[in-house]
Amino acid sequence: MKSKDQGLGDKIAAVTKATGIEKIVKTFFGDDCGCDERRDRLNKMFPSRKVNMMDAEQRKFFEEEIMMRYKKSQNLTRHVGDAFYKLYEDLLNKKKSRTTCTSCNKNMYIELLKIYEASCDE
Repeated sequence: MKSKDQGLGDKIAAVTKATGIEKIVKTFFGDDCGCDERRDRLNKMFPSRKVNMMDAEQRKFFEEEIMMRYKKSQNLTRHVGDAFYKLYEDLLNKKKSRTTCTSCNKNMYIELLKIYEASCDE
């Protein structure tokens, strides 16, 4: 098995090994049971997401522009909104389409807040 978790396939492989399921499957189907191929396919379909920590400049922007506006229930200006989405995409390594959905934006804020708090703890 690969040393670094690549995705869902590696997570399932770790569970089946820890629970003894892997041994049972290999007993009945042999070493070439197709598990490695399935693991690789699942890793490609559902890769692990690498989350980056905020640097000092990103923390400052988040504190001064995003947190302050969120606490005061102010809307984001176009410029700040663009930067908010860029920050999200940079830290979570995934593309996010701009939306006016309040709950979607709140969920993004909560994810960024968790990264912010973890970044401050470093």
